[in-house]
Amino acid sequence: MDAPLSLRNAWNFADRAYLVYFAVISGLILVRWRHVPGIGTLLLVNAVCIAIICALVHLAPRSPNWAFLHDWYPVAMPIVTFEQVSRLSLTLRSGWQDHYILNLESHLFPIPPTVWLGQHATGWTTELVEIGYFSYFVLLMIVAGTLYARADRRPFRQTMDASVLSYLLCYVVFILFPTEGPAHTLAANYKLALPGGGPFHWVVLLIQKHAGVHGNAFPSAHVAGGIVAVIAAWRFAPKLGVALTPLMILLCVGAVYDRYHYACDVVAGLVFGAVPAWIMLRRRFTPAGAP
Repeated sequence: MDAPLSLRNAWNFADRAYLVYFAVISGLILVRWRHVPGIGTLLLVNAVCIAIICALVHLAPRSPNWAFLHDWYPVAMPIVTFEQVSRLSLTLRSGWQDHYILNLESHLFPIPPTVWLGQHATGWTTELVEIGYFSYFVLLMIVAGTLYARADRRPFRQTMDASVLSYLLCYVVFILFPTEGPAHTLAANYKLALPGGGPFHWVVLLIQKHAGVHGNAFPSAHVAGGIVAVIAAWRFAPKLGVALTPLMILLCVGAVYDRYHYACDVVAGLVFGAVPAWIMLRRRFTPAGAP
């Protein structure tokens, strides 16, 4: 009886959440197949991801190496899911919904914040905010790595689960309320290209060139993922939280400065990260494998 019990309890929130995600997305693809390009590839990717998750759950109790991969695979999963959702942007809606955000921001600001920032851009400003924007790619790894090194893995698991929930909620909005972002809708308002910065600016441009997507603007998943990590740091490692907060601020500014997001996207991203963090960091937690 011990082995089946251990295997059953090896399933954590992230595993179950991603299985539901891939099942729902696969169903959406099949139902709306006429509106989905590359349907065969998308379904194959979903099947492979489901198989990987099931294999890791099965193998995790057998060795520390498999357990490590099982614990950390959610960090890599957005590489697949973020691009996949962008391909489904207009599956349920016939067009982009940016006009709602543009209308709201026109009532809040005399000039769109992304345009205003561009009017005051300098080379050193570009590099400074790019440091913050680039930090998105390492914030969760820094915080989760710090927590993973502890004997008590519950804070790590809660942080990882909060990150997964945050991303999945963002994906729901991406499909129900698709937006393409100010780089497309406000292109005529940008009189000049952003001035070049230094190495961080170069790296961000390289990442966006090879991994950027069209769509997925509202809410900002980058901001959502970043704030989950920072909130977890403040909760479980306050000194680390203090150190990472300036990067989080720069990340929020950089998302608008770089013309990837509206200001509303950033605010929504903070909400879509803070709420899952509040839920997961407060919930009663039983470690995987516990009887």
